[in-house]
Amino acid sequence: MGSFRLFPLLELDEGYNDNVFAVPAASGPTASFAQFIKPALELRSTWASHMLNLYARGNFGFYTAAPAQNFQDFAVGGDGRLDIQRNWNTYGGLSFNRAHEDPGAPNTVSGVSGVTVYNQLSGNIGYYQKISRLSGRAEFRADNFSYYNNGLGLANGVVPNNDRDRTELRESLRGGYEFLDGYEIWTRGTLNQRLYINPVDAAGFARNSSGWDLVGGISIDVGGLTTAELFAGYLQQNYVDSRFKTLQGVQFGAAAYWNPLKALVVKPYVRRTVNEAAYIGDSGYLGTSFGFNVNYDVRPNIKLNGLGDYSIADYQSFSSSNRLDQYFTVSAGVMYLPVPEFFVGPQYQYVNRNSNQPGLNYGQNVILLRLGARL
Repeated sequence: MGSFRLFPLLELDEGYNDNVFAVPAASGPTASFAQFIKPALELRSTWASHMLNLYARGNFGFYTAAPAQNFQDFAVGGDGRLDIQRNWNTYGGLSFNRAHEDPGAPNTVSGVSGVTVYNQLSGNIGYYQKISRLSGRAEFRADNFSYYNNGLGLANGVVPNNDRDRTELRESLRGGYEFLDGYEIWTRGTLNQRLYINPVDAAGFARNSSGWDLVGGISIDVGGLTTAELFAGYLQQNYVDSRFKTLQGVQFGAAAYWNPLKALVVKPYVRRTVNEAAYIGDSGYLGTSFGFNVNYDVRPNIKLNGLGDYSIADYQSFSSSNRLDQYFTVSAGVMYLPVPEFFVGPQYQYVNRNSNQPGLNYGQNVILLRLGARL
């Protein structure tokens, strides 16, 4: 297509979930077969300078024994970069996502209920420049969240969905110094504002807040075989409602790409974020994740993948002991490619939640048979 390349993809999955609603074993889990349809279309530029990418993706799920959990997710968007000179550019992106929250996720109620659906409109713009060994980056991002009514509210212990509609803004500045080829030390400061459409929710809480974090880190690039970024600092989130405690603590994170063998790629990560909470009396929660992704090519047409993740959701509550949820997730799969354009293979995932609050623990096994085609 001239100076663009088109990448179509269609994946059809047959799955089995032994605990669709993510409830404790004593509550009688609902098991169900499910079908997933995942089309995607990407258009990527092939210009020598500048960049423009456009995409459209879908993920449609249908549960045989739990139709209340059927979902129709899709996303459209694009991102681009305008190169002014070498190591000097502006960039940005815009996207629209219709998504849902799975049962058992930090902001969803356990038990049989309808799926929580929301729209997310996101945009970002940034500026980057590197002069000799000094670099600077400025970025602004905005996210607007709009939730559909799912019939849940104060009687279920959660804020009604129409009270969760909000806009989140984020501004950041980063400066770095490359003290050796491929080794850069840097510092970054970030501000954020979280502005709710309804200043006071149905339970009488004002959920608007503002926050900041300041971190320092190091980035490493060893010839493309190994890249890593590690950072640490401090974060704070302040709430308009005086009944909500300030959420604060150590900020840290890491992401790496390790390619010790030609056929093996390992991607460890550490993430920490301040998230909004949907439960009455909780201002938010501090989410921390430690994990890795691994991919190994047994042969050019036989590929293995795996994931391990340990996550913590530490809620901040004004009226009771803080809720603390721990999630353990493992996943493994095999992909066989009879020809480069087609793939088929099984995938397995296990999720376990352990909470310090009663009635919230659960285990969930999901098995998939994936079948797809791409060009």
